[in-house]
Amino acid sequence: MPEFSLRNIDKRFGEVNANRNVTLDIHNNDVIALLGENGAGKSTLMKILYGVYTADAGDVLVDGMPLANHSPEQALRLGISMLFQQFNLVPALSVLENLLLAMPAAPWWQWRRKALTDKALATLRQIAPGVDPALKVRDLSVGEQQVVELAKIMALDARLIILDEPTAVLTPQEVERLYAFVGQCREAGKAVVLITHKLADVRAVATRTVVMRQGSIVGEWPTYAVSDNQLVQPMVGENAQLKAATTPAPSDRIIKLKVSQLSVNHSVGKLDGIDFELAKGEVLGVAGVLGNGQQALALALAGILVPEQGEVVLNGERISALAHTQLKVPDTIAYIPENPLQNAVAGELNLATNLQLRAIQKLPFLIWGTPGIQDAQHTLKAYDVRPVDPLKSAGTLSGGNLQKLVIARELSRDAELVIASYPTMGLDLIATRTVYERLFAQAKQGACVVWFSEDLDDLLQYAHRILVLYNGRIQCLDNAAAFDRRRLGQYMTGQLRESA
Repeated sequence: MPEFSLRNIDKRFGEVNANRNVTLDIHNNDVIALLGENGAGKSTLMKILYGVYTADAGDVLVDGMPLANHSPEQALRLGISMLFQQFNLVPALSVLENLLLAMPAAPWWQWRRKALTDKALATLRQIAPGVDPALKVRDLSVGEQQVVELAKIMALDARLIILDEPTAVLTPQEVERLYAFVGQCREAGKAVVLITHKLADVRAVATRTVVMRQGSIVGEWPTYAVSDNQLVQPMVGENAQLKAATTPAPSDRIIKLKVSQLSVNHSVGKLDGIDFELAKGEVLGVAGVLGNGQQALALALAGILVPEQGEVVLNGERISALAHTQLKVPDTIAYIPENPLQNAVAGELNLATNLQLRAIQKLPFLIWGTPGIQDAQHTLKAYDVRPVDPLKSAGTLSGGNLQKLVIARELSRDAELVIASYPTMGLDLIATRTVYERLFAQAKQGACVVWFSEDLDDLLQYAHRILVLYNGRIQCLDNAAAFDRRRLGQYMTGQLRESA
């Protein structure tokens, strides 16, 4: 008898049928990779198991006993824990306080139990040795927040651990620690469900692979017995084509962007004397262990963060913000930030209005009513934002569809400078390739692109040059062809350094 079962699960959200007659058994020692496109129903199914949603039909069983309208609190008592794609951290509290909040006892009581505190700290050291437990969560990078979420789950001693896109923003070193953690869980007799779109995750840890499409399970195999092509085909459909993006090198090196002695000291990160130039049509990939200045650089390039010294010049015009000037950031800058729900959309507003946010500052009357319904619907379809409903609130979208919404707004117009911070985080294979096509199309039209990514293989394949940040400084800046994964990792961790 399986320890955890989902039987004939159906779930609808209005007209969207998220799960269709899904049956899945989970045994102790299982490590199941749950694959599928964005919107395939993977997260919904696991949220039903965890008690966030109630199924419209079907049963959830634990140790053979059916659960009736159970809650996440009950799920935790039964040994089920879940790491969500959207973080569940309290920004004003410290890392340690957030870890203790996840414990089953009341917070005031936990402080009186030294064993719990010691356990939380030991868990944090295991998966995130560089994170200070006294730091406020609001001062952490997205990647650091992700590992804190992982530490919360690890400290709960659950029987079943559900991880929703856990490697989306992790560095290679953090990913390796996560893989080791999953292996330890299996050796201890626990079950793990890994919701992912990365075949590397599947190959590294999964004993069984389950593929979902349009709300249903369309394939299930022992991982050792199935090829990558056999996994991709049911995910994307028989007629879908997984196109490779291209980034042809610009023929003429016409400098568009100049960054000179840029220095920043801010809670999001620091920069120390950053210098580089970008040519028309050039794609610059930015690599680095998260927390080494990537977010500060993106915000400074976008004209949002005030530098202590230095400047950013686009087409001869200074765009870097200054403390004592009112500097208007050009509309020709497209900025895709990390963590779009917090930094790029108004969750309570509908999709059509979110697509028009850049126009609202010029045309205040657009705030009233719902602007451009037909145009919005066309854009949502073009960028595969689901559901294609311009009147739906942005805050109700999944993480992947929120990302596509922001990309649709920023890349559906011509830009001179594109700043893309982890633009494919949490996206499936098809959506990732589509984003790359849109991103690199801007470069082909003459924009310069600054592309921050955690996917080293993609950086090596598509970027013209790669800039490595370490401790707020340029560790290396060279043509992508000069790197391989190993050498790139050595620069990221400070083992090597070259003059940029």
